Amino acid sequence: MFVVSTKKELHTGLYNLSFDFNGALQPDKIVGFYSSKYKDAQNKIRRVYIATSKFEPTYARRAFPCFDEPAFKAKFTVKLVHPTGDYYSALSNMNAECSQMNQPSPGLTTVTFAESVPMSTYLACFIVSDFAALTKTANGLNGRQFPVSVYTTRAQQEKGAFALDIGVKIIEYYINLFHIDYPLPKLDMAAIPDFVSGAMENWGLVTYREAKLLFDNETSSTSNAYDVVTVISHEFAHMWFGNLVTISWWNDLWLNEGFASFMTYKSADGILPDWGLMDLFLVEQMFSVFVTDAKLSSHPIVQTVSNPDEITAIFDEISYKKGSSVIRMMENFIKPGVFYGAINSYLHKFKYHNAETADLFKILQESSPENLNVTAIMDTWTRQKGFPVVNVRKSGNKYILTQKRFLADPDAQFDPSESEYGYKWTIPVTYITNKMSEPTLLWFDKDANDLVIEFKEPVDWVKFNANGVGYYRVNYESPEWNILCNLLQCQHKTLSVSDRVQLLEDVFSLASARMTDYNIAMNMTAYLPQEKHAVPWSVASSKLMTLDTLLSSTTSSSQFKRYVRDLVDSVYHEVEWDINSNDDRIHRKLRTAILRLACAVEHEECLQKAGELFKNWIQDFRDNRPHPDIRDLVYYYGMHHVGDETSWNAMFKKFIAETDSSEKLKLMRGLAGSRSSWILTKFIVTATKEDYVRAQDFFGCLTAISDNPIGTPIVWDWVRSNWEFLVNRYTLNDRYLGALIPSITRTFATETKLNEMKVFFEKYPDAGAGAMNRAKALETVSDNIKWLSINRESLESWLNAHVQNKKVNDPKQVINDSFGSSTINYFLSSLHKDDKSEEETARYWEI
Repeated sequence: MFVVSTKKELHTGLYNLSFDFNGALQPDKIVGFYSSKYKDAQNKIRRVYIATSKFEPTYARRAFPCFDEPAFKAKFTVKLVHPTGDYYSALSNMNAECSQMNQPSPGLTTVTFAESVPMSTYLACFIVSDFAALTKTANGLNGRQFPVSVYTTRAQQEKGAFALDIGVKIIEYYINLFHIDYPLPKLDMAAIPDFVSGAMENWGLVTYREAKLLFDNETSSTSNAYDVVTVISHEFAHMWFGNLVTISWWNDLWLNEGFASFMTYKSADGILPDWGLMDLFLVEQMFSVFVTDAKLSSHPIVQTVSNPDEITAIFDEISYKKGSSVIRMMENFIKPGVFYGAINSYLHKFKYHNAETADLFKILQESSPENLNVTAIMDTWTRQKGFPVVNVRKSGNKYILTQKRFLADPDAQFDPSESEYGYKWTIPVTYITNKMSEPTLLWFDKDANDLVIEFKEPVDWVKFNANGVGYYRVNYESPEWNILCNLLQCQHKTLSVSDRVQLLEDVFSLASARMTDYNIAMNMTAYLPQEKHAVPWSVASSKLMTLDTLLSSTTSSSQFKRYVRDLVDSVYHEVEWDINSNDDRIHRKLRTAILRLACAVEHEECLQKAGELFKNWIQDFRDNRPHPDIRDLVYYYGMHHVGDETSWNAMFKKFIAETDSSEKLKLMRGLAGSRSSWILTKFIVTATKEDYVRAQDFFGCLTAISDNPIGTPIVWDWVRSNWEFLVNRYTLNDRYLGALIPSITRTFATETKLNEMKVFFEKYPDAGAGAMNRAKALETVSDNIKWLSINRESLESWLNAHVQNKKVNDPKQVINDSFGSSTINYFLSSLHKDDKSEEETARYWEI
């Protein structure tokens, strides 16, 4: 903090404050203004150093004295001084106006940039690097054109071509959608070797992790392509939502991140309509945040925050994903034409200034029909936490709807009076029937006890929340659930992909919360062998793998795996491992989802093929490299199924030498698949050294190891023992550190583990970077414990009725049936290895 003392008392007026200051580039941090380095592609011993910045939310103050709050906008004039030669150049938000060599002294160059438009401190950006660029021209309004560029390390220049092509299309899409031009003279994207976030929307100079921007046909998968498209779409949406119009304070963060997250899918679907992105929205946005928002530890979208730790904590799923989900719901009930007209007015009115949630709702209200009170409706969704489940009861031709707050633990106690809306919502209820494929919209007011819908003639079925556009779940009585199950089995394409996805999501979540029976949820899966679209399989796979994890320590585990193997078998033989260049993107995603599920439940052919491809690759890294779409699976399940110490060492050497960021992450996840507890422990220790794992990837490494059942307790024990190291390295208000504890403990399901967590939080009361993350972690584990005690028997009964109890011939299964004792014995024996000298350890790792 800077304190300025004046000789005389100041009176109201305008003052100009100027002073000199200096600071140092931070070499050990990846926020503020910091230095980073990468290996020279030609001379791998040489390290090339760069300087770059990351200021959101409260790190600009680490680089220069400022009023570091979003409401304080200013015009920035930036001068950067850098070494002359070695290809070094400087970038900032605006275009360079002049470059003076040998200034301020020989061997240095001073670059002066044009004065910026008014912007908040967190959007400023500085880069000094030896990067190379690819550039294209984008079209603005009224014939205006401006350059769009991608900056990368020189050896990776061509890997920016895909991002550049997508970037031009996306920025032009937004300009035409909002009817407001991009206001800056240029738009740069830069791939930073060490970057704490996936990307950052600095105005005019968007920065990215390399894996989120670069694409190489030899190493990048279909999943990588989706990542590049969606991350660019998200960041470019911020050029309007966040940059042109900025929030007044961080409590309205959703106006930035919710809009950017929704527009991600809207724009990407607009330029790539055959990629199925609006169906993916449900899975990646709404269903994902449902998990968080169904807990007592959730928080409202509009949340009061007052210090940097609290500000960092709200960069979470609620701001991003719930925000995007309720915006999608608004777009639907206001209607797109009216909605985007109002958005144009909102952006025009507040451009270069600040806005609050009430400002948005007021303009939407002014553009909407008089009977639609946007503020009254949306306050129930933005100013209280949670969401409703709509319960449907049929009586003749009538359907009686009631609502209640949905909680993952139905026994959880809460006080409705803590919310001014009593945890009731004004719900846009939509539905379709066998006689009416176009959705009908009715309003279920928060103050109404129920909503009654009566049909003049009987209908065979009704599906509520058409296309899943509403931010709520729907629960039917058993007869209606059974009708919908039969519809899926007989004519599943009668329902849209989004409707099929939403039924799967709802029925499993409601069964988990004891609001419907697991018999119904499991019966619904019977239609899946007919399903050929990636997104329903993605949801089903997630639900089934969650059950597989929860049942892993029970006698039902092998029986459940057998059921899922039978379920996936026919589709597995349709997709298999061979990649056809003519496969569309959705089929490629289907293949990945099916192979991942099949391997996870120990489908014999799947594991054998993964092992075969893995062995071939280990023998010849270059000529036997698997296709990028299946590489993740081959690396992980190959290592897990047939890998040994020798193959792990070979893979580790490959990992250390690899310079492509996407491939390096695939190798890292593969290394995390080892079945050796000692190797996994040593991998964690090695990963703390930046020569092996970059600081930006360390949490990803820990999460990958913890996703391996053998690695879960190892990561938890290491984090507990090394918490102070993590805090010193990343700081307590690092949001990825905050997400770590909930992530690595999410599969715990015993009182022992719950007590360990409580003891840990008592020792480190600030652990988890915020009270919400700590509460979320504890609540999740408590829910898991309760789930096992209540739901296990009903699932066992269903499995006994539907799965033939035949002898298991799969040798892998025999290993797993005795896995508990073998793991303990192996871990005890590995303790002796931990006593190796440093020299022996170094030889083992061959570093």
